[in-house]
Amino acid sequence: MLPKTCENFLKLSQKGYYNGTKFHRSIRNFMIQGGDPTGTGEGGESIWGTPFDDHFKPNLTHTGRGVLSMANSGPNTNKSQFFITYRSCRHLDNKHTVFGRVVGGLDTLSAMEKVETDNKDRPIEDIVVEKAQVFVDPYQEADEQLLVERAEEVKRKAEEEAAAATKKTQAGRNEIYFQRNSLCCSRLEKFDSSSLAKKKRASGYQFGNFNN
Repeated sequence: MLPKTCENFLKLSQKGYYNGTKFHRSIRNFMIQGGDPTGTGEGGESIWGTPFDDHFKPNLTHTGRGVLSMANSGPNTNKSQFFITYRSCRHLDNKHTVFGRVVGGLDTLSAMEKVETDNKDRPIEDIVVEKAQVFVDPYQEADEQLLVERAEEVKRKAEEEAAAATKKTQAGRNEIYFQRNSLCCSRLEKFDSSSLAKKKRASGYQFGNFNN
């Protein structure tokens, strides 16, 4: 649904970008924010090194607990930071790109929400991403499938070209064969013509002698 946003998060996770990073902002009954290697809320970059555009879908909203969405500093400024909702935040729809949901470990999310924060909403205890691990990479699977399909296409074209070349060669042989036949026929016709002429002359003489 949101290929660029999902690819960014997956690729950053795969390269270990989020490992050891801290959740730098948490507001109870709202959300918890992380994804900044500097831990300040002002750092981070996308897998491409530049910000990328927002992507909104009507069926992807900040509804419920555990929604995963991109943090940004304004329209089309997505990099690496993200947040997880503690509850529905529909006022963030069409402002932040929703691209996932927590499907396991909601008890951990509850424990994170209970951590006290300072007057800047910064957790007074470190909440750290020990390791971001990707179990299934649909982009890799798609790339592998694409390679297989391309290989099959190359093989198919090679077989078609080979078949066409064989057919052309056979057609060429037939043509040469017919030319040889035509030459043979031409020579035979000349030979037969001269032979017949001689035979006619010889036959006429013999008949004349016979009649005489």
